[in-house]
Amino acid sequence: MELLIFVSSNCPHCPNAEKVVEKIAPEYYNYGLSFKKIRMKTSEGKELASKYNIMAVPTVLFLDDKNNEIQRIIGTPSEDSLRSKIEKGLGLKKSLFSRLFG
Repeated sequence: MELLIFVSSNCPHCPNAEKVVEKIAPEYYNYGLSFKKIRMKTSEGKELASKYNIMAVPTVLFLDDKNNEIQRIIGTPSEDSLRSKIEKGLGLKKSLFSRLFG
């Protein structure tokens, strides 16, 4: 799974979002998570923002192995929210249903 964070240099919330992602993402590298910061003003940033319909920054995208979007967070995620979404995306977190009924 790949995590992309879309940021802009004139965004007041982006530095905080980056800090949260840069703190949490490395904890999951051994589970197959990769992380990349995408600057909106670069050609790659413009191309990916168009491809994934990014309308606001910061936006955190979760992509599967085929680069399909699994989920997204718009705005600065909390550490708990980010951890939960990463674990769900990697299949590390069981749903309430599966915990109750196996």
